[in-house]
Amino acid sequence: MKKVMVWAALILLVMITTSCQKPEEITLSKYFQAMKAKDRDTMAAMASEPVALEFKSWELISSEEPVREDVILPKMIQDLAAAKKTKDNQILLVRDKKDALDQLKTKLSETRGSRAKAELQKQVTEMEMEVETETANYKRDQANYTQIKNQVEHEKKMVTLSTNIDQNQELLAGQMVTTKAIVKIDGPGGEKEYDFLLRKYELINPVTNKVSSNRYIILKIEPRDDGN
Repeated sequence: MKKVMVWAALILLVMITTSCQKPEEITLSKYFQAMKAKDRDTMAAMASEPVALEFKSWELISSEEPVREDVILPKMIQDLAAAKKTKDNQILLVRDKKDALDQLKTKLSETRGSRAKAELQKQVTEMEMEVETETANYKRDQANYTQIKNQVEHEKKMVTLSTNIDQNQELLAGQMVTTKAIVKIDGPGGEKEYDFLLRKYELINPVTNKVSSNRYIILKIEPRDDGN
């Protein structure tokens, strides 16, 4: 009976301690537990770019008031579609210019008069410059599309880590909540403070019209400058 009471007291103590923790503190606590155990899989499931730090102890010094914003994934998907359209239109333009250049070169090879050849050569040179310019524009548009696509994939990954929702996230309304925590870590080189940027996604379940379960994830870990 005594043992049962002791276990019940311990469980109650854990529940009370956990309930008193801030949401971001719970995430940090689990992350530091994973770091201590060198559990890289758990770290990767909690952070955008997992960082392993050597530490003896850690302490949450403070956390900023959370900032709420509408989720950005739907807008990012629209931007991606627009970038793809621009890229696809540009490659068609490049092909048209190359076709026009080939026609001019063919015509030049079949022309005999020196004056006519000179005029055609001028047109060929001008078209070659146009092809070069439009090809450079296509490479620019392709790079822009690739960058936005990578940003979309990264944002989808963050939403999944926070909510476990891995499909059609862009169709869900809601808010993303961002906060920054200052953590003091006692490591091999002594005590040092770090900024932990955390975010959670509060997506609305279209069936229940309630916020789906979520948790804070770590977006970035950076050592604080002395001037901060």
